[in-house]
Amino acid sequence: MKPVVAIVCDTAKSGPHVYHQVGDKYVQALVRVADVTPVLIPALDEPLAREEILALADGVLMTGGYSNIQRHHYGEAPAPATEHEDPARDKNTLPLVSAILEAGVPVLGICRGLQEMNVALGGTLYPRVHEIDGRFDHREDKDAPVEVQYGPAHAVTVMDGGLLETVTGDKEFMVNTVHAQAIRDVAPGLKVEALADDGTVEAVSVEDAKAFALAVQWHPEWKAWDNPQSTKIFQAFGNAVRENQRAKAQKNQEKDSAQ
Repeated sequence: MKPVVAIVCDTAKSGPHVYHQVGDKYVQALVRVADVTPVLIPALDEPLAREEILALADGVLMTGGYSNIQRHHYGEAPAPATEHEDPARDKNTLPLVSAILEAGVPVLGICRGLQEMNVALGGTLYPRVHEIDGRFDHREDKDAPVEVQYGPAHAVTVMDGGLLETVTGDKEFMVNTVHAQAIRDVAPGLKVEALADDGTVEAVSVEDAKAFALAVQWHPEWKAWDNPQSTKIFQAFGNAVRENQRAKAQKNQEKDSAQ
């Protein structure tokens, strides 16, 4: 049986109805590259018990999304009314981060997922990184074809001796850029793994993590099978998830034998 990776959904409305959803590109990358079984976790107003999610899941993927984290979670004034937020997702994902790390469950964060990891652990964000002097405009051109939006946009420099360098074997490579917010203050316990040329934090890992714990600001899930760095990231995540599945099975066997 393939290991299970949990993905907390976004919420969205279609007419009067609320839907729990995840972008297809994340599911495809997990199935085709990480070789795992994705399971979607609804972002309920009363969240499912964290221990039940982590008992089911051998790994967790924290995806990107069209919504932004509500600003009060990192000490900022409320966003303009026109900003797209998803309070239900915040309520489900932010408390889950510490539980994931404490349980030693492998986790991969992407875009909003990186921001969630940072905020959950006490870091802050730039609500509009393109408004900061000296920073690039990291947003996509919404009028461009999707292949252009997710095409190579800028380089990242990988920090020496970190998890990302170990996974990719590269010191620099090109990434796409599809975000308006970015890390301002890095949370305690997080280690910077890569930077853009403008100083924007592009990847972090968890110091002294019990298992694979990496988050990136770009979107490696986009056609991950066609990009060498993306392939390596998802394969490394998949391998960590399989190792966790084996460790859980062994622990359960030992528990059964002791009874």
